[in-house]
Amino acid sequence: MKVPVLETERLLLRPLSLEDAEEIFQNWTSDPEVARFMRWNTHQSVEDTREWLRSELDDPLSPSCYDWGFVCKTDGRLIGSGGLVFQEQKGMYELGYNLMKKYWNQGLATEAAREIVRYALEDLGQTQLFCCHAKENPASGRVMEKAGFVYQQDGEYSKLDNSRHFETKEYILNCL
Repeated sequence: MKVPVLETERLLLRPLSLEDAEEIFQNWTSDPEVARFMRWNTHQSVEDTREWLRSELDDPLSPSCYDWGFVCKTDGRLIGSGGLVFQEQKGMYELGYNLMKKYWNQGLATEAAREIVRYALEDLGQTQLFCCHAKENPASGRVMEKAGFVYQQDGEYSKLDNSRHFETKEYILNCL
């Protein structure tokens, strides 16, 4: 299996599956506040979430994308997702994550990000990682800094459908 199960003190990071669609939709992809700064738009139906999962699961042997679902150990809920996507233009993997609103501000995104970074460095042998956040979302920047990333420059990104554009802060993690 390409995407291994990872574990932190409070989270189990496991591969996502189509069977997770309903829980994912209920817990975060249907929440406009979670989607606000993401590249994806709020999912309007569980079928939107299934379509996203299908696209993520299409090529399980592709080395360009590693996605995990974040399961809270205390209650067994699937509370978020994140992972690594190889960005050709940067020549490195980009870290991304999102979390169900009920679990914000508890250090769980940082915990997941640190474990994904550990996996990228130790298991994938990466020496650099990239990530960015909308300037309007400084909480995500704090997660990045706590995971070892250092601010490099301003940038921009858009929603996948180009409905909204964001000014961003871009970060690099260097282990050279």
